Amino acid sequence: MKELGYHLFAILYRIFSAFSLKDNRVFLIMTHDAGPTGNLAVMRDYMKSQKDDYIFYELRRSDTHFGKSLKKAFKFFFVDSYRLARSKYVLMDNMFLPFAFIKVKKGCKVIQLWHGTGVIKKIGFDANKGRLKELETMANAKTSQLIVSSKTTKKIYSGSFQIPENKVYITGMPRADVFFKGEDYIAKEQENFYKDYPKLRDKKLVLYAPTFRDKDAMHPKLLLDVNRLAAELPEGYILGVRLHPFVAKAFEKERGAELNKNVINLSAYPKLNTLLFSTDILISDYSSIVFEYAVLKRPMAFYVPDLAEFSDSGRGFYHDYESYVPGPVIKTEDDLIAKIRYLSNLDNEDYDKLYHRDDFIKDTYEYQDDKSSKRVYKLITD
Repeated sequence: MKELGYHLFAILYRIFSAFSLKDNRVFLIMTHDAGPTGNLAVMRDYMKSQKDDYIFYELRRSDTHFGKSLKKAFKFFFVDSYRLARSKYVLMDNMFLPFAFIKVKKGCKVIQLWHGTGVIKKIGFDANKGRLKELETMANAKTSQLIVSSKTTKKIYSGSFQIPENKVYITGMPRADVFFKGEDYIAKEQENFYKDYPKLRDKKLVLYAPTFRDKDAMHPKLLLDVNRLAAELPEGYILGVRLHPFVAKAFEKERGAELNKNVINLSAYPKLNTLLFSTDILISDYSSIVFEYAVLKRPMAFYVPDLAEFSDSGRGFYHDYESYVPGPVIKTEDDLIAKIRYLSNLDNEDYDKLYHRDDFIKDTYEYQDDKSSKRVYKLITD
């Protein structure tokens, strides 16, 4: 059904291609992160600051569910295909499978701004199978420029997107710019967070932000007893939980009324960067969130009770996981509780010696500055 829809979208795109491209039209395919801190929103805001005559169109994940209603189907097939056919710049943060069947108009630039600054678990061509893998390869062939942040990610993304390296550009990711803006900027963002959560002003926040596991779509669950961890935190600490929407919904249904008073569900908080700026210790696993958080030079704990399973029968990794991540690798709740207490008293210098965080940052960022949006803009508009 969906593949037939992609064919229809491509046919309508070809019909609307009879109309000329408009140099000031930008089509944003925001099917992974439509929030204000995502790569596309950051680039949209930067482009607006450079020229005030850009016209932006947005296609979000919900817009691709064209079987839900006639209104949604009409917008996707007729409105979005028309707007796409007339836009000179197409920016996307995920795969867009209709491109598998589209012949992109001459003069149109298709820019892939993948939603993660770096990558731990395998993606795209390296992870998918069957028809999906074939369609993604066909769609990615229409990409004009793939944006990355380092030589390491250039090599990985070239393979995972099946895009030649001469189309992969190291500019840095727009979403990471704010992490290099300095302490004054971070302090202002922290103040915004405390306005939203005044009770956390005098607390230290431990944030548990696990990645989405493919099997969570059918059987969402947490691998951590958050009530137990919250009860064992050092005095003055509180546990925040940020989950993928699928998992968050199940978590709220199952545990919402049973949460320890020291647990706060932050899954719906829209300002991810502001949340990270206000986090004192991050607990994650295979998520790309760690690439931005590392810049803040704060401790991280990698809680991976399913590491062997994920490595052997899940997506797998691009590096040896335990030696690559810039923090302690933890496989049991008892060890996690002990390590959080340990990290709360560990100074930055000792942390870097133990967990090679500076090397991790250098490997992730060719440019350690807040100019990535500027470099991307120059690249795509020259």
